[in-house]
Amino acid sequence: MSRSQAERVIQILISELVEACAQRGQSVSETLVTFMVKSVVLHPANGFTVDCTLSSQDVQRLKQLCLDKLKEENGPGLDTIKMQLYFDTNYTSRREFLEEIHQVLESKLIGVSREITDSRARSREDFQALYHQIITYILLQSGIGSPTDFSCVQDTSAALQSVLPLNELGAFLVLLKKDKEQQLRELTMIVTGIRLFSEASKQEDELLSIHKLSTSWNMSWPGSDSSPVLNVMDE
Repeated sequence: MSRSQAERVIQILISELVEACAQRGQSVSETLVTFMVKSVVLHPANGFTVDCTLSSQDVQRLKQLCLDKLKEENGPGLDTIKMQLYFDTNYTSRREFLEEIHQVLESKLIGVSREITDSRARSREDFQALYHQIITYILLQSGIGSPTDFSCVQDTSAALQSVLPLNELGAFLVLLKKDKEQQLRELTMIVTGIRLFSEASKQEDELLSIHKLSTSWNMSWPGSDSSPVLNVMDE
């Protein structure tokens, strides 16, 4: 039996199962029946081998097993299958979820990106305004901080200055539009990386300070060899 023939047999079986359930007054979807057939075939206890051709006896046995499972309207087995089906049809993978967020974010940033790439800044004020727009874009694109948070803007500005100083913004303006868009993405990744590294370094310094304070406290606590309290007591 070829693959196409096997698929046709399974499709016929699914239709027969839906009809059999309907004849006894039980309404089931084709999707549920398909999921049930798959579940029964893959269950090791049922003795089906996925790679082997199903005989007519196998098909009849599969049909009966599925019917028995589908009869359990209030049974835990059917409820479990329904929950698995719901999860399978509604669950969004982490990758898909992040891609959706990225697409929504990109659509919202189109306007900001266009203002930056279409800028024809000439005066000092124009360059400063453009620089601030780039900072805003980086903050929105990275999702780390808000353009309305002065501290975040300050941190981002400092990180951007180390990569693209304000006085070198002219080199950015002469790029082609697509190159500007690419550089904006690269700047976002670099600046965000700098900010994350800086934040991690601060936390490490804080933990080190706490460790030193804790060590100092332990050294002065009764029971320590160098405890001043013990020295007084010994005297």
